[in-house]
Amino acid sequence: MEKFVIAKDFVRKVRRFNLTGRTLEFKIKPIPSGSEPVSWIRDAINQVITKGIEGLHPEDQVAFSFCCKQFSRGEGWLKFRAARDVTYDDVWKVISDIYQSNSSGLNTETFCLGVTSVKMPAGRGRGRNYNSYNEECAKRKGIISINNKDNMCLPRALVVAIAFATKDPEMVKIRKDTGKIQRDKAIELTKNAAVTIPTAGCGIPELQQFQRHLTGFKIVVYKYGTKGRDVIFKGTEEEEAPSLNLLYHEGHYNVVTSLTSAFLCRYYCETCHIPYDHKERHRCGGMCPCCQHSPACSRAVLVTCDNCKRSFRGQTCYNNHLQSLCQKIRRCEECFKVVQSDRKHTCGEIYCKICRKHAPADHLCYMQPDAGKPKTEDLLFCFYDLETRQEKQLEAGARLHEPNLCVFKQCCDTCLNTSAEICKKCGVRLHVLRCNDPISRFMEFILGQRKIFKQVVVVAHNGQAFDHQFVLNYILTATDLKPDLIMRGTKIIMMSLGNVKFLDSLNYFPLSLSKLPRAFGLGAGFKKGYFPYLFNTTANTNYVGPLPPVEYYDPDNMKEDDRIKFLEWYEQNKTDTFDMQKDLVAYCISDVEILTAACLKFRQQMIETGNVCPFTEACTIASTCNKVYRRNFLQPNTIGIIPKGGYRWRDNQSKVAIQWLVWLEKEQNINIVCAAKQQEARVAGVKVDGYCAETNQVFEFHGCYYHGCPACFKNSRDEPLRDDPTQTLNTRYEATVAKTERLRDLGHHLIQIWECEFRRQLQQNAEICSYVENHPLLVNTPLNPRDAFFGGRTGNTYEYYKCKDGEKIKYVDVCSLYPWVCKYGKFPIGHPKVYVGEECPPAINNVEGLIKCKILPPQNLYHPILPAKMNNKLMFVLCRTCGEKMNQGKCHHHTEEERALTGTWVIDEVKKALEMGYRMLKVHEVWSYEIDQFDKATKKGGLFTSMMNKFVAVKQQASGWPQHCRTDEEKNRYIEEFLEREDVKLEFAEIVENPGLRSLAKLILNSFWGKLGQRENQPKTAIVRTPAEFFNMLSNPAICVTAALPVNEDVLIVNYEHRDESYDPLTTVNVTIAAYVTTQARLKLYSYLEKLGDRVLYYDTDSVIYVSREGEWDVPTGSCLGEMTDELEGYGAGSHIKEFVSGGPKNYAYKFFAAKDNEEKVTCKVKGISLNYAASQLVNFDTIKEMILSPTEPVYITGKNIRRTKEHEVVTREETKIYKPLSTKRCFLDDHSSYPYGHKRCRTE
Repeated sequence: MEKFVIAKDFVRKVRRFNLTGRTLEFKIKPIPSGSEPVSWIRDAINQVITKGIEGLHPEDQVAFSFCCKQFSRGEGWLKFRAARDVTYDDVWKVISDIYQSNSSGLNTETFCLGVTSVKMPAGRGRGRNYNSYNEECAKRKGIISINNKDNMCLPRALVVAIAFATKDPEMVKIRKDTGKIQRDKAIELTKNAAVTIPTAGCGIPELQQFQRHLTGFKIVVYKYGTKGRDVIFKGTEEEEAPSLNLLYHEGHYNVVTSLTSAFLCRYYCETCHIPYDHKERHRCGGMCPCCQHSPACSRAVLVTCDNCKRSFRGQTCYNNHLQSLCQKIRRCEECFKVVQSDRKHTCGEIYCKICRKHAPADHLCYMQPDAGKPKTEDLLFCFYDLETRQEKQLEAGARLHEPNLCVFKQCCDTCLNTSAEICKKCGVRLHVLRCNDPISRFMEFILGQRKIFKQVVVVAHNGQAFDHQFVLNYILTATDLKPDLIMRGTKIIMMSLGNVKFLDSLNYFPLSLSKLPRAFGLGAGFKKGYFPYLFNTTANTNYVGPLPPVEYYDPDNMKEDDRIKFLEWYEQNKTDTFDMQKDLVAYCISDVEILTAACLKFRQQMIETGNVCPFTEACTIASTCNKVYRRNFLQPNTIGIIPKGGYRWRDNQSKVAIQWLVWLEKEQNINIVCAAKQQEARVAGVKVDGYCAETNQVFEFHGCYYHGCPACFKNSRDEPLRDDPTQTLNTRYEATVAKTERLRDLGHHLIQIWECEFRRQLQQNAEICSYVENHPLLVNTPLNPRDAFFGGRTGNTYEYYKCKDGEKIKYVDVCSLYPWVCKYGKFPIGHPKVYVGEECPPAINNVEGLIKCKILPPQNLYHPILPAKMNNKLMFVLCRTCGEKMNQGKCHHHTEEERALTGTWVIDEVKKALEMGYRMLKVHEVWSYEIDQFDKATKKGGLFTSMMNKFVAVKQQASGWPQHCRTDEEKNRYIEEFLEREDVKLEFAEIVENPGLRSLAKLILNSFWGKLGQRENQPKTAIVRTPAEFFNMLSNPAICVTAALPVNEDVLIVNYEHRDESYDPLTTVNVTIAAYVTTQARLKLYSYLEKLGDRVLYYDTDSVIYVSREGEWDVPTGSCLGEMTDELEGYGAGSHIKEFVSGGPKNYAYKFFAAKDNEEKVTCKVKGISLNYAASQLVNFDTIKEMILSPTEPVYITGKNIRRTKEHEVVTREETKIYKPLSTKRCFLDDHSSYPYGHKRCRTE
């Protein structure tokens, strides 16, 4: 019984890439009474998956996506894998993960299951250039077409093949059927073989009969379209018998006279049926892996070459290798590694890309100082903006944006700092392209500059989401260019075409274009105006008249304050003449001039203050700041680069290898020395994965990638590997074989297994799986430092509060919280000492670093301390089970196992937790670091203090003199006081108001540390234009393709990631330091939460909203780094909040008294909803308050938003967002107060 209903089944094929995309829209049938809901839903999903993959070959590559319009989190993806490896559990995990992030029920909505499958080709070669089988066979020199009108094509083909194989003098006549000789011989063959030809033609039974008759030949039938990989029939295994090669397709047989010609390859291996072009790269049972000749040499006798030290299969094999291989490669007798003879080799050494030198394979790396300088010569900057029409309507009411104007301004190294309209080097600087296809003309110009300048940088504001999308779409659909892309979803962070780089200024300064003139002090001449962009239509191209009606300016999409200003402007100017042609160009030119001036000023100031060009040397403000630090402040051997797998199991021994070894220990009742217990054992000077001295057993676990498994990685075996370009899969495999032979020769009992084989055992044997998952060595995986990297603390403790007599609500935030942490905080340096289990220090009071432990929270703490990730949220709970279940009732969990938290934290946070009543149950692992911290007494130390001091000074000096500083005496006193407070010396002559420089310094201070916590194995995007490239990506052992999106029949957008074994650690990342930044920020916030207790209404990273009462402690305020400031101070002294409401984190509103204006005002902020004028009429203080005090239906906010399609088109579509208060991080009561999950409240009668 099917438990689902298909609403739509859509299939799209891209034949050139053998790709089929299938989308199944379905709905799960109602769950019958008495049925278990989860089981019913899971069965239904399994049935849909079965339908989605029906008809796939086991070797086909397949990926899945799953989505629902009602889900806020978006699509879930399952990466490409062979169809044989797809399990329902894998797909179900993706679905259940999305489901847990959304509140809707799985049995109430319509879902989409996307199945993308790729039929892998049998061999390499060009895509099809022929319309039919007959046409291709007629054109191929290596194929003879059998042109018959009877059912005798098989015997006809056989007699032609026999004539070719025996070099029959009448071959030409037989082939052409001159005088019907071909027919007569076919009838004779059929009669002699006693074969009756079926009306529908011959099949396998008839082939078998012909083979029995033709004892001196070997009939081989190949399937058309598989490049020789699929063999339908092979009559005998006798290698000496001449082959009668036939090609079969849809009931018809033709003759193959040349396998290489027929299958478009230089060589064809008849043993493994694989076409190939490079003889030295082909490996199979039919070719000797030692000498690379066919057929494979016998293993009976091994001959070792004294020169290259490699072993060969007999004298012939040895002689074959002397012809070319002996002088090229050799095997190291010490480490068994196969290396190139012309390169220096030191056992155990590799070339380290981070340290930029040869070093031991297990050495520890450090972040390297940057000694470079910004390139300021032979470069061109181009700043551009587009205006678009939205006339073309798409499905579901969406409207396509089509550019009709492009304005760009170019600035080369000669004219950067001039106002000249024409430059001697780069020519006319301002260009206006007004036409129906400005992108093609713009790109023609940009691409023309590639040959003139060494580097071209193209910048647009919000280019990642808008302007650059049109450029990329043009590249995809109208050129054969292949840009290098750094993407975030469909947003373009950076796009490179050789020496041309497209960047988004929004990634450097996150401000709207209208705010740039003030932020960078550009002057009154730079001001963004208003334009009726909805009036930009073909019909209005030549309009001249009064200002268009107000609705064409879309005022309801503006913020309320901006809307008021706009309406005032419109009222004052509505009688002015509006010239569509002139005003459209003027508006666009104004935007480009603002962008150009802001970017060039930002660049100049960044070079002057940090010696870094943000546009030529980075692509975001975070990467720019990181380079500023490495170039100006980083000391050598200070910041350690954490090894890819962490510090435990340093010998690259994976968890699955340890699983195998502990299972063998149980199975054989022995003790195996391995890396999980201590350093790996050495046997005769050779490292081994496991060793048992009592039994003289050596255990070797061959990770498929690290050892070049021939079963898992059949293709690209001689390509240089990304993680070590000196190695290939074949050289790794040869070293593995040599090592095992050496161990056997030494008399050890060798037990070995391939990773893929043991993984199959884990899947098929529940006993093994259960035992290893619960083994003490494996139940606690090694400490992952990224698990200690949590974000800021955000949440509400009250949903609603109105001041009572004698109360005020205050809103305070920490002045420059993260710069304060970076300046005064403590940070780990170098590499840690790692302690595991019983090795861990008994007390952590004097330990600095990270800790993985099991800890029990108290039950009476109003503000818990330790963060934990639950339900895709950062939670602070006193009971793990209550938090995971978001239990809004009483906590009934009494056991430590139910309540305790297991996680990884910075030790300082755990120290504070222990101080507040948490109890340590078990310590699993500790990373103990040396730390560096600024010493206020000595004025020394601090990992980032020097950089912070420099830019604190820049920011303060660019702020100008305070109003009270009028005389030199007052100014000097101000400098002295600032030095005393901040330990920063200001220069008298440098204190000049400079908004641009101040904005720059503020950006650097707040953005600097973010790069340290960047995810290392980032998803990547490639533009693929040939089937061969696509198939190579799918079979590349170093990467995993996550999605393939057809743009058209000739182009794919392919998303992929590097496998865990092959990605390189980033040279700019240390997530432990990033974790220290956010931990110290949370502890700073907690120092206020602890004192305020239940007076706290809301908190967010660096701010607190709390109830102030006479006689109770108030948060002190100041103006220095790390001191609290009054958020409402700008409204006048004495301004305060009177009424507060919150619908959850990042979701609050309040009414406050503004003392300066002596009136009540309202502020409302809701994450995920742009509160423009239209939305603010639906979601505001009053509606949130009403929904909390008397729960009602959700509010639906419908608006038009600009979106990007997967094909990188830009559209405006109508979307509806649902707003509903949702406070789920704590347990909320009827009076709108709350307590943390797991809190035991004292009750009074």
